[in-house]
Amino acid sequence: MLNLTFINKWFVLVYRIVLIVLFTSLFQSAQATTSFARQTGEPCTACHMQAYGPWLTQYGQKFKLDGYVAGHANKLPDAINPFAAEVVGSVTNTQKKNDGDPYYSNTSDQSNPNNNVLLDWAAIYYTGRVTDKIGAYLQMNINPQAGRYVSLAMADIRVADHATIQGNEVTYGLTVNNAPTMTDFWMTTPAWMYPYTQSSVTVHPVAQPWLQSLMAGANTAGSTAYMMINNHLYLEAGGYTSQSKDMANGLGVWNAGSQSAGPQGGLIDGGAPYWRMFLQHSVGAHTMMIGTYGLAAKVIPYYSSGFGANSYVEYNADANYLYMMDDSNMLMAMVKYTHDSMSMGASQAQSFSTNGSNYLDSVMMMGMWTYQQTYNLSIGWNYMKGSSDMALYNGALNYTGTVNPITGSANGSPNTNSFLFEADYVPFGKGSFAADPYLNVRLSLQYWAYTQFNGATTNYDGAGRNASDNNTLYFVGNMMF
Repeated sequence: MLNLTFINKWFVLVYRIVLIVLFTSLFQSAQATTSFARQTGEPCTACHMQAYGPWLTQYGQKFKLDGYVAGHANKLPDAINPFAAEVVGSVTNTQKKNDGDPYYSNTSDQSNPNNNVLLDWAAIYYTGRVTDKIGAYLQMNINPQAGRYVSLAMADIRVADHATIQGNEVTYGLTVNNAPTMTDFWMTTPAWMYPYTQSSVTVHPVAQPWLQSLMAGANTAGSTAYMMINNHLYLEAGGYTSQSKDMANGLGVWNAGSQSAGPQGGLIDGGAPYWRMFLQHSVGAHTMMIGTYGLAAKVIPYYSSGFGANSYVEYNADANYLYMMDDSNMLMAMVKYTHDSMSMGASQAQSFSTNGSNYLDSVMMMGMWTYQQTYNLSIGWNYMKGSSDMALYNGALNYTGTVNPITGSANGSPNTNSFLFEADYVPFGKGSFAADPYLNVRLSLQYWAYTQFNGATTNYDGAGRNASDNNTLYFVGNMMF
């Protein structure tokens, strides 16, 4: 059950935050907005199904494929038009408090065992046309509380063009970016995965698919080439590698978690090939997509050389569906299956892993209803199942043979089952408010419910904590201007 002793205070606080955000949104003078909307002269709904993103319309897909260069409707001087900013703040209530380590601790603040109010991050963006053929999406995050660092969170620089080959319309391009799937359109890929924002001050499962682990580390760099044929077949291939520690430090993406971002973390040894392919098709009110993507790499665990490298291969199969019921109602659905195959010889040699090989399978399913691109209700299911490994899933770097309370697994299993319920409200972004295209807001309320966590339903950590103790109520507000 939800922690009722805190619920009244929690909702009063949420109510105040909503009023502050909406008051600021409605009466702030029109100074700035997302640069894409200013550049194209179109409202956010032209590119995004839900007025804030990231689900892209056909127009939004074309805009990204063409390298972010379309449009000459700059609302501000060219020198500042590409810049935008975003602020994200949240309130988190976990059903049972964390009596272990704080979620974050720094020189100016420390998290509570529960009921945390957090300025998650602020961001400065440089996005849009650089030349007629080159465009960029650059996002610098400022994390004032959890971590206290400035980082180049997302980077995608593209050059693109068009050709007609034997009657087939082809858009092709080259991108240099800092994360696998950053180049993608769909919310079944880690860079853009739904839900868009999750709490950083609640208890999360110890395991996650490897590509998501790489995203958490945020210290990769690579390049891919892509083409879209007749707006139906998309092909992309390229490679990634880890940034050196010095380079990651310079970009602000090196932190205490970079060496161990997830149990499979480490330094990519050489290059890691990445691939993406999907088919999409629209028939009347229906749009369908089915695809696959993956990455393979040799990885030096925890940047600890001298013991060889692990070998990781991840395969994903994903599908997305959209049904435009009428001008006001949209139904959307998505599903993703992930298989990670891990050869852990280097980790085993250093006692970071009990097993010489492991696997992790995960399934994500999501259904959403959107009304007037303003109100959104969604329900999701996430399931992970994999090899039991006492060292890997109990803090391998400092493994002592004991189970980590709260975050560990008494049986070494990563198996986790959860359900997500979310409601979103996006009041702007349709071109009908004075704030458009200078400001946008999204308010979201999430509830995560766990029926299994780190391998068990009850007493999963051997210290008396149950899966349902990690059920989380999370309110988050995003404001882009």
